[in-house]
Amino acid sequence: MKTSRGIHRFKHYHGSLALTYLLAVSLFLLTIPSFSFAADEAVGSALNGIGDFTIVRTDGIEESLEGKGNLLLYEGDVIKTDVASQGLLEFSNGIQVALNENTEFTILSRWVKDQGFTRILRLDQGEIWVDTQGGPKPLEIETPVATAAVKGTEFDLLVEPNGQSTLTVVSGVVEFGTAFGTCPIKTSKISYGNRGKKCTKPKSVNVSPNIAWTEGIREE
Repeated sequence: MKTSRGIHRFKHYHGSLALTYLLAVSLFLLTIPSFSFAADEAVGSALNGIGDFTIVRTDGIEESLEGKGNLLLYEGDVIKTDVASQGLLEFSNGIQVALNENTEFTILSRWVKDQGFTRILRLDQGEIWVDTQGGPKPLEIETPVATAAVKGTEFDLLVEPNGQSTLTVVSGVVEFGTAFGTCPIKTSKISYGNRGKKCTKPKSVNVSPNIAWTEGIREE
């Protein structure tokens, strides 16, 4: 036979379990809308592919584009090209990105109160060309050793197998930084980011040879 104290403890224990369960369910339900929105909201489209141009979804499914098309892109997608392959994509805000061969990056983003939304491309390897289409559109490119932060510019960024990152600015200004400091790189300048060092002093360069590879994938 249970004592009154035992009954009180029994009710208190099960009451705590019920409250914990309700809180867990409530938190889960609160997260569903934001997750569904992030998963269902397209952030851009793949427009052209040459050779092996592949998009790997967050669930592991792979989709390819060969030739011109309109393959939707989503947050968390991994975009990659193989040998002798290239790709071209455009984000919803007008930013265009071309990929050279053997390139791979992940589409991410960051939202900060009072600062707004910034698109992030985590570039693991390879080479990309970026054009923010004139207007101020926040964008960051993360490489293994450096970060390129831009708003309204055109540039090329190459990541070597050892992580060395080469930035060539076609127009505008790019804030090119490593863990040891940031350098503003301006039009027709080149700079290198190396592991354990500050980015190199910008030097003048003829940008045309550095972006010549984009002509085939960008042609109408």
